[in-house]
Amino acid sequence: MVDFTISVTEAEQRRLREFISALRTECKAQMHPESMFNTESFESEFRSKLLTHHCFMGSPLFQESFDSAFITACAYAGHEVEKAPIGQRFWDVKVNGIRISLKSSKSKGLRPGTLHISKLTEAAWIQDCRTAAKRCEETHRLIRAYCAEVDAIIRLRYFQVNSLYELVEIPVDLFSQVLKIGMAHFASDGPTINIPIGKKPCDFTLKLDRSDAKVTIGNINKELCTVHGTWQLPE
Repeated sequence: MVDFTISVTEAEQRRLREFISALRTECKAQMHPESMFNTESFESEFRSKLLTHHCFMGSPLFQESFDSAFITACAYAGHEVEKAPIGQRFWDVKVNGIRISLKSSKSKGLRPGTLHISKLTEAAWIQDCRTAAKRCEETHRLIRAYCAEVDAIIRLRYFQVNSLYELVEIPVDLFSQVLKIGMAHFASDGPTINIPIGKKPCDFTLKLDRSDAKVTIGNINKELCTVHGTWQLPE
């Protein structure tokens, strides 16, 4: 074992003290009792990554850093992990055979009861569609392909107002309801459709964003999702 009092500089010693202090930041974790991630090994590994970014580096765990933290924690916890092959469009990692799309958000407008995915996937064809029939056809084709290739979306949300992280799973089969939506609802150039039709509150809202050529999913009812865990930091 390295004797840090001899082999490191004063500046390095300061960073090491700061790093240990960050890792020991008070953090109240709460895991779903039936979650596949409800193990000490996953939670402690993920928490250490979270605290490294949030408290030591001074930036929220987000995007590629979240992907790395989640994949590392899964591997450390003994799950079978396989990263998506280069060029895979829809999912990022396979955990115990479950194909998962990883997403994260730190928007100030996060709502506790609903989730928003600003870009489920790109869809260049949106800008070329000129008829309701074509928009309906292409949307059905895309959602059918997405549901066939992805099993779940796992999203890390950071609520800045109260320094809370939330790990939520959105079941992809929820989006198969899009396949029941008829051509009449795709009349506008960039349709926004609450699904199921007529249900209040809806399960989610589908939007074809013509300006950015992407599919957006909003107003996802969190009651239909699974909160795998939360990490509360000091406010």
